[in-house]
Amino acid sequence: MKRATPILFLLIAFNSYSQDEFASNAFYGDLRKIYADAQEGFIKYKGEKRKSEFEELSAEYKVKFLLPLADSGKIVVPKTGDPYVVYFFEPNKNRLKIDQRAMSLRDAIVTAYEKPLYLRSETVVVNDRPLTNNWLFTDPDETKTSAAVFRITIFYQDNAYSLSLEIRGKSQ
Repeated sequence: MKRATPILFLLIAFNSYSQDEFASNAFYGDLRKIYADAQEGFIKYKGEKRKSEFEELSAEYKVKFLLPLADSGKIVVPKTGDPYVVYFFEPNKNRLKIDQRAMSLRDAIVTAYEKPLYLRSETVVVNDRPLTNNWLFTDPDETKTSAAVFRITIFYQDNAYSLSLEIRGKSQ
């Protein structure tokens, strides 16, 4: 019985560590880099132009810098409003696992940002599936979602739940 205790402890410790995959100095540093570039209008990390789904509403660009654990990303420059980068993370058929990843992502953003952020969440049902948006604001009294600094979205697509992170920038 004494041998099982250390193994059980290691399994519990490994499971706890793996659930907080975004908690790393590499992630924090990279998030700060892309946030700083966003505040400059995406001068450094905006790549070549790509085909946009809605050409009349926005231009899209490849992103030159992927956040750790992100599968893909793009920079969107709307015709009106500020630009933003959106990163997509590996989908999962299990909503609970995506919810846990979203919480870990939110906690990592708060740690990396190093200033208070205020959360506003909303879940709606679209085609019998939940769609959740989590907006992070610098002002606790802000009500306009367009003023959010970050947005984490959980959505259902292609028979799986997906997670995305949007980092809002400034127009130059």
